[in-house]
Amino acid sequence: MKTIAIVTAFPPSAGSLNEYGLHLVNAFAARSDIEKIIVIADKYQGEMPELDLGPKVEVRRAWRFNDLLAGFHILRALKASQAEGVIYNLQTASFGNSEIPAALGLLAPTVSQKSGLPSGVIMHNLVEAVDLSKTNLADSRFRQKLVGAASYFVTKTMLMSGFMTVTLDSFWDILRDKYKAKNAFMVPHGSFPLASDVQITELVDRPHTIVTMGKFGTYKRLERTIGAIQNLNLSRTASQKIKLVVGGSDHPATQGYLQSLETEHQADANIVFHGYVAEEDVAPFFTQAKLAIFDYDSTTGSSGVLHQAAIYGTPAAYPMMGDFIDVTEREGLKGFNYTPLDQKALEDSITECLEASELGQGFADNNLHVSKGVTMDTVASIQLQLLRKTKTGNFNVLRRAKNSALRLQEISCPRQVSTSA
Repeated sequence: MKTIAIVTAFPPSAGSLNEYGLHLVNAFAARSDIEKIIVIADKYQGEMPELDLGPKVEVRRAWRFNDLLAGFHILRALKASQAEGVIYNLQTASFGNSEIPAALGLLAPTVSQKSGLPSGVIMHNLVEAVDLSKTNLADSRFRQKLVGAASYFVTKTMLMSGFMTVTLDSFWDILRDKYKAKNAFMVPHGSFPLASDVQITELVDRPHTIVTMGKFGTYKRLERTIGAIQNLNLSRTASQKIKLVVGGSDHPATQGYLQSLETEHQADANIVFHGYVAEEDVAPFFTQAKLAIFDYDSTTGSSGVLHQAAIYGTPAAYPMMGDFIDVTEREGLKGFNYTPLDQKALEDSITECLEASELGQGFADNNLHVSKGVTMDTVASIQLQLLRKTKTGNFNVLRRAKNSALRLQEISCPRQVSTSA
């Protein structure tokens, strides 16, 4: 298998998982046993040129977000690509924030598998693990029930593709227990590579800057975080003021959310709206900060931003809920934890980080070490081995020691997997 396709949102598009898609493609491109990678990517508005990723990588823009025919366009592009296998990099809303286009797009992996093209899925979240009342469906109980019911059919169908990997143990538990899946695997998120010219300074030498990044407006909101920063700044001198830098964009369902907040707080010089953080700006975005905040009402999957903060030596403050419990207890990441939805608790975590620099540095050092355990190169290697085995169903056992890289052990039992913490 020398030529593979990867279906993913891809920069310069700002679609969900585009950064993960970029690093996954780069990891495959670095392999000597892969000759060609065809990226079946999302279309975007704008004049920015495609990234130059070398002669191995070809990007074909084939589908649009919320297009009912996205899956059809993907399958047509795959047929034209003459790829020997395909990996889909997906989450539940990859193809739309409306139920029908989102669901139809997620059926593409099974169709491509059934048409004879070995197909695997990297699934970054599952509907069963999401509190739909905290998403863009919050105002409609009917839509929540509809999504909940439809998700079983969609996930069951997706599991008819060659294989599915998920990034958290709790997701794999769902696939094993609810869906009785035999071709499902837990492969950790993986850490993005650190550029050789990036300088990671000690926290004590960084300014009083705090960052937060994401697609905001639904379960990721900023009111508490902004309120916490402003409250803390009331008692601080000019030289001690905390600056909050917000990176990212609106969630597709809440267009205008960030602009409204920026207008509301335009008189506060310590609240800065950076906008979309391009790949070349990610390193300076995190290395300027003493702390990265994740103030979520709920969680929907292993946070790519949390893993980015880890590789740049920036400790995190996050609520002990949902998927954050998974990354803390099972992946070994550490941070300043606080009670969910509690602004005062968030303020206490910020204060603790600023005043206990040695503790924060310890968290940063730990997370950097953990991140090195499972790199994107490791993830790409596992995905490729699974893809090559989709025809026989003879997969690998994936074993993971605590805080260390995955180890692969060959087995011959069809479609079985075991994991160990």
